Amino acid sequence: MTRAIFLLALPVFLAAASSMLATDLYLPAIPILPDVLNGDAVGAQYTLAVFFATFAIGQLVFGAMADLYDRRLILTWALAAFSAASAACALAETMDTLILLRAVQGFAASAGTALAPALLREAGADRVVVRLTSIVSSMEAVLPAMAPVLGAWLISLFGWSSTFWFMTIIALLTMLAFQRLTLPAAPAPDADRPNASVRYWRLLKARRFMGYQVSHALAFTGLIIFIMASPYLLVTHLGHTTTAFVAMQATLILAFVIVANLAGKLTDRFGIDRVIVTGAVFQMISGIAFLAVVVLKTEWLGPVSFTLTMLPMAIGLGFRGGPGFARAMTFCGKHTGSAGGLMMFTAMGMSAIGTQLVAPYLIDGATALAIAIVVLCAVSLVLLPNAMKPDPGDPTP
Repeated sequence: MTRAIFLLALPVFLAAASSMLATDLYLPAIPILPDVLNGDAVGAQYTLAVFFATFAIGQLVFGAMADLYDRRLILTWALAAFSAASAACALAETMDTLILLRAVQGFAASAGTALAPALLREAGADRVVVRLTSIVSSMEAVLPAMAPVLGAWLISLFGWSSTFWFMTIIALLTMLAFQRLTLPAAPAPDADRPNASVRYWRLLKARRFMGYQVSHALAFTGLIIFIMASPYLLVTHLGHTTTAFVAMQATLILAFVIVANLAGKLTDRFGIDRVIVTGAVFQMISGIAFLAVVVLKTEWLGPVSFTLTMLPMAIGLGFRGGPGFARAMTFCGKHTGSAGGLMMFTAMGMSAIGTQLVAPYLIDGATALAIAIVVLCAVSLVLLPNAMKPDPGDPTP
């Protein structure tokens, strides 16, 4: 990793880090929320689902703004709003109030990730973008590994609301530090200065862009809905400890980080599409293995079986994450900000829907979750051949 590459990746990571904490730091609190806020398990899962829903909507809003306005100003105001929303979440006294405030927090959190793809795409050719994306993904992946440990510690000492106070402080510090970083300027808009609806319509009609980005979103959703459901399944349903969940998540993330850092070299050697397909196959195998254990060997269910069956899922996302992003952005034309926003909208929107659809069935176990993961992985894999079929005038891979 050269110093220049790292310094280019760093501001992108800082912009997205605060929003990532809003989920990962808070996950250990999910099993106890029904008791402390007079709610139920479904309501606790909805605090995750509504965050993803408004986070997804924010991708479209901020993605469109990124093509027209100063990105530093956008991120500064978004971080300020996120900090205020986090403080309000810490003061929530009912589950319904927390769900509403999480919706506000999710929208404010979306700016950093909406602008990240545009910033990375402007770095240069696919090879550079793959490496940058892998670096940023690896840096971001450290947070889901560390945040639940920190969150569990904060909750044990200061209660569930302390996780939100921590988010508040981190967002404020990030907002101040962000002012000292230099970001690429937004590219000049098209000569006809299309509005947001026109830009998004053009992207929706771009067959190859949509094929890659929807396939990527489905693969991402498969892993996310598993991670979101795991605290409840392991702690409440199966009776294991929060430590078991943290250890499982750390293992999966470590596997993702290792493979993601190899993705750039693998792309150089085998080709970007081949690496993407390899990742998709790994994830399909993972989904089938998880479903087999859930249906055929229920006595095996626990931290070990969860980790082993979902390990190929994390490895697969490591293979295809950076390459899939870079390949989709190859076919977005000049609308890099809007394309990044649309990609995140699709991924987070699917995650919100998936988390919410699975939530009512978790009380009965992991069957619905396993079926959902298999379906998501299968559709993701099926979409790839059509996305890889070239059109006349396509950019050179």
